Amino acid sequence: MQHPTQHRIVVLGAGYAGAVAAGRLARRLRSEDAAITLVNAEPHFVERVRMHQLAVGQDLRARPLDEMFANTGVEVRIAKVTGVDADRRTVALTDEDGTGELVYDTLVYALGSAWDPQDVPGAAEHAHEIAGRPGALRLRERLAGLEPGRTVVVVGGGLTGLEAASEIAEARPDLDVSLTARGELGDWLSPKGRRHLR
Repeated sequence: MQHPTQHRIVVLGAGYAGAVAAGRLARRLRSEDAAITLVNAEPHFVERVRMHQLAVGQDLRARPLDEMFANTGVEVRIAKVTGVDADRRTVALTDEDGTGELVYDTLVYALGSAWDPQDVPGAAEHAHEIAGRPGALRLRERLAGLEPGRTVVVVGGGLTGLEAASEIAEARPDLDVSLTARGELGDWLSPKGRRHLR
């Protein structure tokens, strides 16, 4: 329960940055001094760096945010952020009960990124993202239905792209897996890492 003298901290997004911020704030601030509310659209923490494993059939235990933040003093609110009014210091939300708003003294904006399949012709019809569980599970289903010899192209030469291409190739050696990226593949790796990648 919030008291009138508490500093109201609202953390938007419960990915790595938001979850760590909320947890550290809860450990460092006294509950009498600060009320921390963590807002996330999904009820589970997404281990985004492991979604490639889920996509190829490995099981990853869902981590409910309520469990992660139990007994920490952090209030978890499952809602979609629809707007921020910096002048009024409010956040507009939509959840299963309708719309509402939160008032804050300090706002931590950690909503992360998302892809828009409409930006690239054909992506909406043929591409899969693995930024979260739903996308990774859709890709898992699609990969399971591919006949041997089909081609899978992974776009993106960062860690997620490299790991996804490697996991798919290992899980489905009967598929032709390609990785495409801007610039030289792995140019950001150390010389030893680039040699290993080749």
